[in-house]
Amino acid sequence: MNDRAITLLENYDFTVLKSHKVRGAFVCETDKGLKIMKEYQAPVSKLGLMDVLLQAVAGKAAVFVDTLVPDKEGNFISYDREGMGYVVKDYQEGRECSPKDVEDLKLAMHSLALLHEELFYPEEVLPEGLHRFDLEADVERQNKGLKKIRSFIRGRGRKTEFELALLDAYNVFLSQALKVEERIKEEDFGGLYAEIETKRQFAHGDYQYHNVLFGKEQAAVINFEKCQWDSRVRDVALFMRKTLEKADWDVALGAKLLEEYEAVNPLSDSEKRQLFYRLAYPEKFRKIANFYYNSNKAFLSGQYMAKLENILRLENSKAVFLRKVFDDEI
Repeated sequence: MNDRAITLLENYDFTVLKSHKVRGAFVCETDKGLKIMKEYQAPVSKLGLMDVLLQAVAGKAAVFVDTLVPDKEGNFISYDREGMGYVVKDYQEGRECSPKDVEDLKLAMHSLALLHEELFYPEEVLPEGLHRFDLEADVERQNKGLKKIRSFIRGRGRKTEFELALLDAYNVFLSQALKVEERIKEEDFGGLYAEIETKRQFAHGDYQYHNVLFGKEQAAVINFEKCQWDSRVRDVALFMRKTLEKADWDVALGAKLLEEYEAVNPLSDSEKRQLFYRLAYPEKFRKIANFYYNSNKAFLSGQYMAKLENILRLENSKAVFLRKVFDDEI
């Protein structure tokens, strides 16, 4: 973050008493409370949606959310001389959720359930051009991408060690991805989608441990730039997948996290089916394949060979987890 960008704070209706730099941002003590200034790289058109959504949540939720702060002219984004955009938000300091601490993870799931109780767009008409997420369409699109990448690798001449390993892994993971797509098409999620639309339900979109802070009095959920008109299952699935990948798909841990969420906000049968499919889909493999496809093939990091080997190693643990927690398998 450009240190000179802090001069943009002069455009806001508060006085900075002191500030300090944190990862990619400035935290400022002001005469109107704690604020944070950070770069903004999401679509500018999303700022209005975020403001309406978070202002409604802030007045009701039992967790803190980082609402946007407009400048003196009512704008939510300011630009420095290089054209980089910055936003200012209300902020609450706290320690980041630890991905290795079970009590932290349980508290994060509890906080997510509390957030979801209020995470609904308050206005009857949503912003123009906004589309509700459709799991079947998304999986179909992702699978087309996987097939395209496989064809690309097959068409290359002399293949690297990583390309050969990636092609070999396709035998496992593309088969899984296609089975998930086939199974989803057999489901009827019409009622669930109708409920999401009627309630104007939103998901945080990037609910991971680094976006959950634990303060003295309450938890804070920050960084809503990827918020999505989608089922709350989106957040539950992402948090569980990210956590369980680090914990070798520990069945007991996964069951505890789900139990913690449902103690506050029980999931319907349709939501549990969606959760199963979102966890069963080989998302980590898809990301590795996409990274390969969009990278410099000659300088591909050995780190990604290790990631590929790791998800192959975890395949059996993941299958056991799905069977024991959901009584199902792909």
